[in-house]
Amino acid sequence: MRYGLIANTRKDLFWKELPGLLAWFEKNRVPLVLSESIPANARFAIANFPAFPENELPGRCDMILAVGGDGTILRTVHLVSAAETPILGVNVGGLGFLTEIPLESFIPEFEKIVAGEYRVEKRIMLKGVIEGDPQPLYGLNEILIDKGSSVRVIQIETEVDGQYLNTYIADGLLISTPTGSTGYSLSSGGPIVVPSTEALVINPVCPHSLTNRPTIIPENAKISVRVRTEHREFIIAADGQNVHYCPTRTRLTVERAPFCAHLVKPSQSNFFHLLHSKLNWGKDFRDKKRWSHDS
Repeated sequence: MRYGLIANTRKDLFWKELPGLLAWFEKNRVPLVLSESIPANARFAIANFPAFPENELPGRCDMILAVGGDGTILRTVHLVSAAETPILGVNVGGLGFLTEIPLESFIPEFEKIVAGEYRVEKRIMLKGVIEGDPQPLYGLNEILIDKGSSVRVIQIETEVDGQYLNTYIADGLLISTPTGSTGYSLSSGGPIVVPSTEALVINPVCPHSLTNRPTIIPENAKISVRVRTEHREFIIAADGQNVHYCPTRTRLTVERAPFCAHLVKPSQSNFFHLLHSKLNWGKDFRDKKRWSHDS
C-alpha cells in the first residue's frame, strides 16, 4: 500500500513533526510519496521520498494523508474528486472536525491503520452547475449562494424537483450535505445531521422572515435556484474554495455528485463523541450534583 502526503505547509507544527514522521516511514519501509510543495518549502533537506504535483497524487497512491485543518481536507477532497482515493485527515489546525487524529499522536494511530484497523466512510458530495458555465463545481460541505459585497439582501427563487419551494429574501442560501451540517449551516441555525443520513439541507442565511427555516430534502433531489440582486453580482461558492461571481438572474442547479468523498476513520471513531469533544455538544454549566437524584 502506497501513501501520499499533502500538508498545509504554513503550519509550524507540521515542520516540527515531519522529520519523525519521515523517519518512521523510512524505518518501516512503508512507501510514501510527497506533494512537491513539501520539499519545495522544506526547512531541511528531504531525500529518499519521491515528490509529484498534488494533482498527480490521487493516481499514484492508495491513501492520502491530509495534514492540516478542515480546509486542507476540503482542498484534498476537491483534488481527489472522481478518483475517490481514500483520505486520512491529520489535525494541526484549530477545530479539526474532519481531521480527527492529532499530528502529535499520529504514528501510534497510523500504525493501527497500516494494520487494517480502520474504516472508510463514503460521504455524499454536491454537484453545482451554473447557467452558462460548462465547468461544474463540487462540494463536500455545501454550495453557497451569497450576496457578496452588497449590503442589500438578495432574492433566491428555489425549486426542488421542479416544484416551487420558496423565494428567500436573505443574505444567502446554503445547500448542505450531512457532512456540511456541522459547518457553515450549523452556524446559520441549521440542524446537525448524522453523516450516514441520506438527506440534504436547504438553509437560508439571515432570512428576512420569521417563517423561513431550514428544510431537509432527499439526497437524490434536484435543486434549482434563480437569484436576483440589485448589486452588479453575487457569489456562488463550493466549500469556500471554488468561488464564482455571477450577474443577477443567473440560475444554479444543485444535485448529488456522481462520486463520493472517501474519508478514512479510526476504528474507534464516533460521530457523537466528535460532537462532544469538538463542539462541546451538550456541555452543561450547571452543577448537576446539587440535584437529589445525582447524590
